[in-house]
Amino acid sequence: MINRLFKKIQRFDLIENGKVEHLFKITHLDNSTAVYNNSGEIVMKSKIIIINNKEEKTNETFNKGD
Repeated sequence: MINRLFKKIQRFDLIENGKVEHLFKITHLDNSTAVYNNSGEIVMKSKIIIINNKEEKTNETFNKGD
């Protein structure tokens, strides 16, 4: 479930082996992003980390078995 405010949402469909999976990319107010599946589970997320006044973006991917 999405429990944070967001400013942008994009929907896209992933087609693999004839099966369609609906995914949603959500950009939160702090410019971090997350990709959710149709059940509301996080598939991938990223956040911006500021180190020594430089912005770096980190990504995490979640497998279906995690």
